[in-house]
Amino acid sequence: MNKILILSIVFFSFLGLTSCTQEEIKAYEDTDNIYFSRSIFPLYSSGPVIDSTGFSFGFDNAAIKERIFPLAIRVQGKVSNVDRKVNLTVDPSSTAVLGTHFTLPENIVLRAGKEIDTILVKVLRTSDMKTKDLTLVLNLEDNDFFTTKMKSRVTNVLTGKTISFVRFKLSFNDKLSAPVSWSTANYGVFSAKKLFLMCDLMDLQPEMFNLPQGSIGLTIPDVQYYQNFMRRYLADQKASGNTIYEDNGNEMFFP
Repeated sequence: MNKILILSIVFFSFLGLTSCTQEEIKAYEDTDNIYFSRSIFPLYSSGPVIDSTGFSFGFDNAAIKERIFPLAIRVQGKVSNVDRKVNLTVDPSSTAVLGTHFTLPENIVLRAGKEIDTILVKVLRTSDMKTKDLTLVLNLEDNDFFTTKMKSRVTNVLTGKTISFVRFKLSFNDKLSAPVSWSTANYGVFSAKKLFLMCDLMDLQPEMFNLPQGSIGLTIPDVQYYQNFMRRYLADQKASGNTIYEDNGNEMFFP
């Protein structure tokens, strides 16, 4: 009898605990907050959270005149069955000019049924990017559909660095500097003309030289082949009276 009594007490105690736990779980009742997704959720599972990034047209073919940069937004709150307008503004600190260096969609919305959506920022390749680093700073603002109560958080207590949830900075230019795997010992002093000539002659992609040394196409035998190929090519061209020069007037040289 005592055993049955003890088991009954334990059973009803468990039910009481379960009931309390269920009562403590409340549905989200605050306003719907809009924020930039990558400030909380990284692009890749092992990647960093960011509120700024950048790119260069430097490795792109001259025929490429624009790039589309997808900027993810997300809602903290309810998913709606209607499209909801998003208030996105260009910060005055931006050095890029709307209509000259970039364009934004006419209607920016978080579409019906979506928790996360994408704003497609079109960046236009202009001649001044050869000498300038341009920045585009975008702000999410309150409107009738969304609030922006999520502002920022400290990501490094030592440096005080913060990540903004509602401000995103995109930097871009058209400068070309020596890529990560450019070997001066094999290719000599870097120049854009030298890189693109080498890629054109051997059907290589310029972007591959930004991969770590030893990657596919960048092993020691690969690098030595590129070097010897270019040395023979330049020597043949010079012997036929067509010496290849750099843009600064110096004769192109491979060690």
